[in-house]
Amino acid sequence: MNQTKDIISFFGHVIKDNRLHPSHISIYVALFQCWSINRFQSPFRIYRGEVMRLGKVKSLGTYHKCIKELHLAGFIMYSPSYDPYIGSLVEIVDFDESGISVHKAFPEQKLSAQKESLFSAPKLYEVELYFNERDLPSALAHQFYSFYDSWDWKLSDGKLMNSWQAAARNWISKKKKDS
Repeated sequence: MNQTKDIISFFGHVIKDNRLHPSHISIYVALFQCWSINRFQSPFRIYRGEVMRLGKVKSLGTYHKCIKELHLAGFIMYSPSYDPYIGSLVEIVDFDESGISVHKAFPEQKLSAQKESLFSAPKLYEVELYFNERDLPSALAHQFYSFYDSWDWKLSDGKLMNSWQAAARNWISKKKKDS
């Protein structure tokens, strides 16, 4: 596989695809750099901090959004590990080999509209990891998990939540105000 053709092909697709923004390009280029560091082995392991540093992205939300949307759009194959010590697996898609045209495969669809609206309750270790990534104690993660687990992951209005991460951000914000 010719890696020069891969990056040129990516930028060709970027020009045609209005869904991609500078942050997507930055993350993709950072992933490409990680791929080259791993001697173009496929798939290869990535670590969020390293990709964010290489891509000059400071927001966790932007990082996760871009990775997910690059995966949904077919630019990368992404398999998260949820373990910061292991790292996630990424594979850069070779458009020549796969015969896929990203622009034709995903016509006129918004990337964010592709996400599932189905909620699945998190595991305790996922909540702990989320809190630990934000330098918060595991005890706070356990409190959050216990509270919402006892409420069957429903909000105060009785509706099933869409995102436990959003609920966690609110929980953290309230706890900081109380302190």
